[in-house]
Amino acid sequence: MSQFMDLDMLYDYEKDAASAAMGYMILATRAHHGDLRNIYLHLANEATNAHSKVSKLISQSGGIA
Repeated sequence: MSQFMDLDMLYDYEKDAASAAMGYMILATRAHHGDLRNIYLHLANEATNAHSKVSKLISQSGGIA
């Protein structure tokens, strides 16, 4: 039961990281100020990195990422 709960939490985190990356990228395309656009692009990149790491954890735990 514990491994199922761990995978469930990892799947939720993976979904949230993917949603954050998409959201920040959308905001970056809408930003007219260059500095603000760069901040959103940085945040999108960080969320993408988090998604990559959690996907690896899911695979290592026996899940499908």
